[in-house]
Amino acid sequence: MRCAQCERSRMPVRSGLFAAGAVLAALALAPATAVRGAPAPLEPESGCYIGAYIELDSNLKGDVRTFETLVGKPHASYFRYVGYGQPFPFEWVHELHGYGVAPHIAWEPNHGLGMVRDDEYLQGWAQAAGHTGIPIFLRYASEMNGTWQAYSGDPREYIEKWRTVYRVMKAAAPNVAMVWCPFATPRATITDYYPGDEYVDWVGVNIYSVVHQDGDPSKPPTEDPLSLLSYVYNLYAERKPIAICEYASTHYCRALARDTTDFAIEKMTRLYAALPQQFPRVKMINWFSVDAISDGLADNNYSLTANRRVLDTYRGLISDPHFLSRMSALGAVDPVASPTGDTPPVARPPVAPVQPPPETQLPLAADGPPPVGSTDIWVSVLGARPHAVSGEVEIAVDLPARTRGTTVEFYIDGDFRCITNVEPYRCPWNADRSAPGEHTIEVRVANEAGTEIGSRRVSVIVAKESGQ
Repeated sequence: MRCAQCERSRMPVRSGLFAAGAVLAALALAPATAVRGAPAPLEPESGCYIGAYIELDSNLKGDVRTFETLVGKPHASYFRYVGYGQPFPFEWVHELHGYGVAPHIAWEPNHGLGMVRDDEYLQGWAQAAGHTGIPIFLRYASEMNGTWQAYSGDPREYIEKWRTVYRVMKAAAPNVAMVWCPFATPRATITDYYPGDEYVDWVGVNIYSVVHQDGDPSKPPTEDPLSLLSYVYNLYAERKPIAICEYASTHYCRALARDTTDFAIEKMTRLYAALPQQFPRVKMINWFSVDAISDGLADNNYSLTANRRVLDTYRGLISDPHFLSRMSALGAVDPVASPTGDTPPVARPPVAPVQPPPETQLPLAADGPPPVGSTDIWVSVLGARPHAVSGEVEIAVDLPARTRGTTVEFYIDGDFRCITNVEPYRCPWNADRSAPGEHTIEVRVANEAGTEIGSRRVSVIVAKESGQ
């Protein structure tokens, strides 16, 4: 079982590195003059948003305030990985909005493109994003140009699926800016996957500065971050704002068992210092603050909090007023009305329960959290009584204490509904699309190796509200 958050963080194996002579290298480092038309959604008029990924930094554990205290400046955005099939992260999005921060979601079809279609899941996810009314960066299916993603290999299918997602998002969630983001290498396939200007809001690129490629000491550092950025910048900056969706430079290399702080400082300084003058249409840059060695993900330590010199360098670089702490557009977008004219709440007033509850083939789902010290898999329904369910609800799963590294799959009447490996374990369900009567909810829990370690089946009763 692939873990979206963990597998995605694994540094990809990259081969076929671009090699160029002095003339070509010089051309690559000469950014194109960005001739701007109308601003793209969420694009700042000037400056560059700063953002970060902090959820796997063991010293932060996703705490925004702690991070911003350490780096000395608020950030405009933070990102999270969400697997395609997982529910829209309502709680996290609203939490960031409370800080005055724009969420950036890396939404990844880690089981391939076959499941991506204009269906209830995609429509519901888009409607959920639209109902928040919060400016959101949505980086769908990034790094498609490499070979390490389940959705790589077929540019035609990728473009078809991207356009489907884009059309649905624009109809249901105009507050969302769609970010198309290849990896910096291999370059040869980047343009093959481009969906077209009319289907892209921002163009991104992921760049990492590492001492040795793929953790192999025989592969010396040949990549200059400015060269890697220039290739994508020159292709698209005249038409689209550019986002460096992920960047980090390693300050410790496990392959060499050596501190590489000087290398990290050189590379990060070279990139951040060049943005204001050489790359004015880079409008967002995000630092990937993860100790990939300790987390067993890769051979490099990128954590800002694990190295005082790197942290101090970062503080100094982002102190430049060119780097923006907050979005002027935050909160400026009104929520999209749902087809019924209602804004679906996270929890809605329950329908009057049937008295007494009817007998069911399985125990009814719970209508609240588990008791303290529970040792069972607990399945509950948020937003309605389990014996009188209607409308938009969430299926919630609580696991026994010390259950770690788990993935939860949700099934309704035997049909797969969604999957998540991020707490709290939630799955949205529009019960109005199910027939009145008894339905079965099954949850299956697997460990990091994909081995099932538990399951639970419960019943719910769908009862239409009066007037429906």
